[in-house]
Amino acid sequence: MNDWKEKLKLRLPALALLVLTVLFWSLYDRYETDGPVLLESPVLSDGTNIRGDVSESNGRFLLAVPVPGKQARIDFPLPTAMEYESIRVRARIKVDGVVAGKYSWRCARLLLAQYEANKKWIPGHHGLVSEKGSKAWEMYEDVFEIFPAAARVVVVFQQSGVEGSAGFEQIEAQPVRIRVSFVWWRILFAVLWLLMAFLYFPRCRLNTRKLKILIVLNVIAILFGTLLPGEWISDASEKVKGKIEEFRRKAAEEKPVAPAEHLAVKAKPKIEQLEPFEHLIVESHKVAHFVLFASLCFLVYLSAALEGQHPAYFFKVAFDILLFAGVTEALQFLTLDRTAGAGDLRVDLYGMAAALLLFLMILPLVRRFSAKDEK
Repeated sequence: MNDWKEKLKLRLPALALLVLTVLFWSLYDRYETDGPVLLESPVLSDGTNIRGDVSESNGRFLLAVPVPGKQARIDFPLPTAMEYESIRVRARIKVDGVVAGKYSWRCARLLLAQYEANKKWIPGHHGLVSEKGSKAWEMYEDVFEIFPAAARVVVVFQQSGVEGSAGFEQIEAQPVRIRVSFVWWRILFAVLWLLMAFLYFPRCRLNTRKLKILIVLNVIAILFGTLLPGEWISDASEKVKGKIEEFRRKAAEEKPVAPAEHLAVKAKPKIEQLEPFEHLIVESHKVAHFVLFASLCFLVYLSAALEGQHPAYFFKVAFDILLFAGVTEALQFLTLDRTAGAGDLRVDLYGMAAALLLFLMILPLVRRFSAKDEK
């Protein structure tokens, strides 16, 4: 018992800074207003490009898709949005029985879409929220950079699933800019976490473990992914999806060739071959979380086994990696366009659980080889 108390004391500085980081950045608003409100509680007559079943009552919009039915959409132009660098969009959203379409993004969505002068859509970060299934009213907000090439900016409500309804209310679009104080608070917390890294590097024995190089590289990869600007991730994803759409259009234009009668299995069309890949692009963020934390957990477990650690040590390892997962989520508060999320932490846990199962499967082999080496 005393041993566990001592181990907990060793982790108190990291736990305290983690709690402080989450509390401070949850309460601190890094943005301040930069102009008048561009959109606030609009009504149906304010909308354009209305498609499908769209209704409104007292500022509450309902977009419904019956079975079978036409997808619903309504746009709200922001004529002066191009005069500002960033726009914060807020809205409350509710979904009821929304069934996603062929692709995961075919669901209830709220977007800030930007177009060039030739009406060409500008790829990049544009989605505030995408929901499916049924969910009670919940407030969402996000800040969007206005691209220099943008000639038209619109807030878009969509229900592009195959059925169900989506409600939108308390919509607001407001120009914002980064507070000057944000830079200093960001530097302060970055320095504190850097000092914490120097403190725990020797405490976690990252310089003496059996697989220290692989473990450190894994940790660096996780930190790199954590601090990577969200804009880069979004832009890369949108460009890849754009290439997929272009390939899909070209494939659809090709004249289909009838397969030979003697072939027992038909070759998949190019479009169908792309679908799993496109889904992987959409889910790549979760895949990265799962793989990186699964590999880290597995490497640390394997290193501990090669070192001949006591079985109780593995519980400590699990706690430490879970704490590290929480820290990586908290570090996203220090970025400009990333936010911490319980969903990511849940995926990290799944990865850790998968690593534990894999490790337990190979543990007898590890012990056998370790015993041979000792002889």
